Amino acid sequence: MTAFKLASASVSALATVLLYTSAAATVPESAEPTAPSLSEAHRKHLSRIVRRTVRDTFAGAEYEPGYVPAALRESEVEVVVQLRDSGYLLAAGVGGPAPAAKATRDAAATAAKTLIDDKLIARERIHELLIEIEVVGEAVAVPFEGDWTLPGVLDPLIEPGVHGMAVIGSRGIVRFCPSEVFTSDVVLGAALKRLARETHSDPGQLPGTRLMRFRTAHWYQSPGGDDIVSLQRGLTIVPQSAVSRRGLDDAVASIAQYMAYRQLDSGLFTYQYEAGLDRYSGDNSLIRQAGATAAMAFHARRSGKSASQGAADVGIRYHLQGLTGIPEVEGAAFIATADGANPLGLTAMVCAAMAQHPDAERFEDTRAKLVNGMLWLQRPAGLFVTAFPPAEQLAAQDYFPGEALHALALEYEHEPHARILEAFARSIDFYREYFRHRQAPPFISWQVQAYAAMATHSKRKDYADYVFELSDWLVARQLDESNCRWPELIGGIAAYKGGRADVSTASYLEALADALSLARRVGDAARAKRYEAAVRKAARFVMQLQVRPEEAYFVRSPRDAIGGIRRTPTLNLLRISHCQHALVALIKTRDALYP
Repeated sequence: MTAFKLASASVSALATVLLYTSAAATVPESAEPTAPSLSEAHRKHLSRIVRRTVRDTFAGAEYEPGYVPAALRESEVEVVVQLRDSGYLLAAGVGGPAPAAKATRDAAATAAKTLIDDKLIARERIHELLIEIEVVGEAVAVPFEGDWTLPGVLDPLIEPGVHGMAVIGSRGIVRFCPSEVFTSDVVLGAALKRLARETHSDPGQLPGTRLMRFRTAHWYQSPGGDDIVSLQRGLTIVPQSAVSRRGLDDAVASIAQYMAYRQLDSGLFTYQYEAGLDRYSGDNSLIRQAGATAAMAFHARRSGKSASQGAADVGIRYHLQGLTGIPEVEGAAFIATADGANPLGLTAMVCAAMAQHPDAERFEDTRAKLVNGMLWLQRPAGLFVTAFPPAEQLAAQDYFPGEALHALALEYEHEPHARILEAFARSIDFYREYFRHRQAPPFISWQVQAYAAMATHSKRKDYADYVFELSDWLVARQLDESNCRWPELIGGIAAYKGGRADVSTASYLEALADALSLARRVGDAARAKRYEAAVRKAARFVMQLQVRPEEAYFVRSPRDAIGGIRRTPTLNLLRISHCQHALVALIKTRDALYP
């Protein structure tokens, strides 16, 4: 993570600007900062200034721009220039406050001198540099009193990747630009603590410490090209029109190809790629691994793609190594884990993978054993014990019972069983009351998918009502133009109080797509219309989370990122379970909107 610590002369100049804007009567404490307004022509002009400055600096000369548009000669701004080579940040410079053209030239000269002094690139290759530019807007004080490093206290006031932050402390000023959140995979709280450390300030004890927020105009120019790519929160905005037949098909194909690339010979998937740090996480979750296998089986069944079927085959084979019989029940089994935890969710996901496989009949006997094992864990009151012996427990009720019910519903489509109908009939009262008491967002997706399927099979109105109750709860928490000012966030579902929309929207979309289809089947036209609008918007947000080539300008290994699904719009953590939910959600969206 790079927090720009300015040279002493620049610190003094910047302090004047920041302190002035925070104290000026025309800029109230609660003002929302604005980004500098620059046309595409102006951005291209500043990009050319950077390239020519770097060229002349390497030649031992000082570049002096000739013609400069009037708009770039007027107001004083600060400019940050970053020079990248194949994703690597080689050098950065800060210029201003000064007119935009001069500030850009000064920032580029500083960065170029770093390249020369540290021998970071040969002169013959400077044309291959990617140029990233941020023009800093006016800063205003954050309207908050107290220790702003405490978790969550600034969430309503600072939008990650949109607002930059500057701290005026006892030992100078440090600024954290909006782009640094996106390219460094750092969360807001960590950025704030870094700022506090850099200024040697304790905000709880030094009342003179000020926290400012600002916005920037942000873009980059690729090597050898005149075109520029303008960014908002590090992203290029996905329009609502992208949620089309072709748009959905392309997104689905890209995710499936990416997941296949991430699969190892063993059948497991690399768990999480951290794009900003260019590394794979050592974390893992067998349940999410099995979920990814199920998603590939689902895609293979829908698309007929041999690569996805091959990935599902290898994944299923890996997980079936844990197939373990239950001595107390004839013809029953579960998927055991090496640590003895034996979670219900793992058995459910493996069963779902086999049920959704294009050649599901091949696994019929094994599925029957797992179904019997899951039914064995259900108690008369309707709840499920969430682990197989010896690890019997009742935890994870928000996840595992829904996953089990979803697997049972998939099995019912292959082979209707009265015992499965009885399991759903027992569960609905218990889990409906469970949700009304807890209202836990993770609970919703699997329950809706399970009961939407069984409402169709059983024709029970209470099942449909349950699906609609949960789905209405989600729709009420969706971001749209009436409650969100950021176009890149429209469609996301902020299900937690005070929280932000993230990749969980993909799992909610799986549920809403099924709820939409159910509303149509039962003739609830009003709900169908409302759900269709919600599905379209949620699909747009999920597509926004997919890494596109133009957003991988900072990634050192683009193949490990492009096509993957981020955790949030500004956090490029590409976990395989994110891809799993997005793949299934967009396939279901395609089926619901364009059957």
